[in-house]
Amino acid sequence: MKKKILLSLSLLSLLALAGCSQSTTTNENYGSPYDYTEEITVTDPTEIEVEEVTSDFLIETSDGEYTQNGNVYTITKAGTYSLSGKLTGQILVEAGEEDEVVLELNGVNISYDSDSPIKAISGSKLEISAKNGTDNIITDNRKAKTTEVATQGEGAISSDIDLKLKGSGTLVVTGNYNNAVHTSDDLTVQKLTLKATGYNNALKGKDSVTITSGSIQAYALNGNGIKTDNSDVSSKGNQRGTITINGGTVYVDSLHDAIDASYDAVIDELDSEVPTTLTIKTGTKSSNYNRSTFKADSEKGIKATNTITVNKGTVVVAASDDALHANYGDTLENGSKGLGNITINDGLIQVASGDDGLHADNTLAINGGKVVVTGATEGFEGNYINISGGESYIYGTDDGVNCSKKSFSNCAFTMTGGYLDVAVSSGDTDGIDSNGNFTLSGGAIVTRGSPGTNGGGMSTGMDVDGTVSMTGGTLIAFNGLEASPSASGTIKYAGTSGANTGGQGGGPGGGGPGGWRASSSSRTFSAGNYVLSGDGLSVSFTNDYVYGSFLVYSANLTTGSTYTLSRGGSTVLSWTQSSNSVTIS
Repeated sequence: MKKKILLSLSLLSLLALAGCSQSTTTNENYGSPYDYTEEITVTDPTEIEVEEVTSDFLIETSDGEYTQNGNVYTITKAGTYSLSGKLTGQILVEAGEEDEVVLELNGVNISYDSDSPIKAISGSKLEISAKNGTDNIITDNRKAKTTEVATQGEGAISSDIDLKLKGSGTLVVTGNYNNAVHTSDDLTVQKLTLKATGYNNALKGKDSVTITSGSIQAYALNGNGIKTDNSDVSSKGNQRGTITINGGTVYVDSLHDAIDASYDAVIDELDSEVPTTLTIKTGTKSSNYNRSTFKADSEKGIKATNTITVNKGTVVVAASDDALHANYGDTLENGSKGLGNITINDGLIQVASGDDGLHADNTLAINGGKVVVTGATEGFEGNYINISGGESYIYGTDDGVNCSKKSFSNCAFTMTGGYLDVAVSSGDTDGIDSNGNFTLSGGAIVTRGSPGTNGGGMSTGMDVDGTVSMTGGTLIAFNGLEASPSASGTIKYAGTSGANTGGQGGGPGGGGPGGWRASSSSRTFSAGNYVLSGDGLSVSFTNDYVYGSFLVYSANLTTGSTYTLSRGGSTVLSWTQSSNSVTIS
């Protein structure tokens, strides 16, 4: 069974989570119906349109100084410079070491075919401000870069000093030579409506890139959308290489990695009045793509050499490669090794991927928010996967969740709270596959093996090579488990006949090394919206396919209480928890 790996740009509402107390007298509420089969597509944003300026070029300043040599205007002193009109030439900044230069764009059309149209060689900081209500165009008409030329600027806007782009106007930057916007230091974008198209990269700040607000569209025809290079520490003690998005609407369409951070990638929302929405699409081949020049094959959504952190905001990714990926063990210029961690603290992350959804070479931590993987080879992958809160919905064409053991000798899945909902396609696929240990002490998991009445192949809801420990929470599985917890102490079990018996041992309540899924019971569990409810427990979820068996382990099942599994309001199963382990006939 194949699944379309497509992604909706419609923003899903974040769902409030109930507390994760393990009391059997307080009803626990987990999950919500989510339909993995919904027809969903990626659409491009509305085009940023501008009117070309045709009036004569004019530069004005009351506190600065500049010289003119033909069509090249050289700024030599700190100050504010107002630019307007059409210029086929260059604005060159060669100011003093402590000088701050501000270029106010009041409707310009600047193009050049010999170097960067706007180029800063010296100074302390260059600020470019598109004034309110104005349309501004910067075009680099040089032929595409084939060799390194030290004297040439790297972008249509190219700076060797800190660069800030801001304003309430509109700025369209096209870099036909290499990058659209390039600085060797820090790049900041604030409030601006910006469209940046680069033959290679769209936005590059070697030391850092920070977006705080505005509407930004970044197109990278042959390279990365937003990129940093350095990972050392500055003379002022600042760590270089971080890409930070703290607000605004950002759309990135790139051939290779949309966000490529040489250190950290951070998504946040510092001002509730300036919400953060990041939308990413990667892997769209350019007609003029030159693999001999651009050899990287990585087409990830967000990639970081150290860590990725999402604190708030909405992140939507459709990537040919991993949607989010953090590297472990790369040698950084600050003398350390890349940590390889991804941390989700809040927000909405909605991804579709041609490979993994969220891939952390080291630790993937889900502490809050909502994560939806509508399609991926493996939804979550990491050596250590820790879930303490939030809601996670995963569809994987291989394993839904995989503790990979790739970077370390051990690996583990640990869940202390939150909600995890996992479905996989048919074949040798498991909902959760831990090559190490599995620990559940809180929250709720709904996991499934291959769809179909009997599942097919060796697919189950969970396969664990190490130990299985369950001291709290709820585990629901369709089409059985290859490794099961023990139904003892506070953990109780209920399941249909054949749901978790046979094979290598480890039947209901037996624990042990595992229990292969046996043949289906006479019951089938059709697609639909389900609710498992009763004293102390309520879990809502959607099955998109047909399954052949059902089981539940939970610290919230109470002896003597009656529980019901219903679909669309109609009872599918009902039983009384008469003991620690109940077989539903």
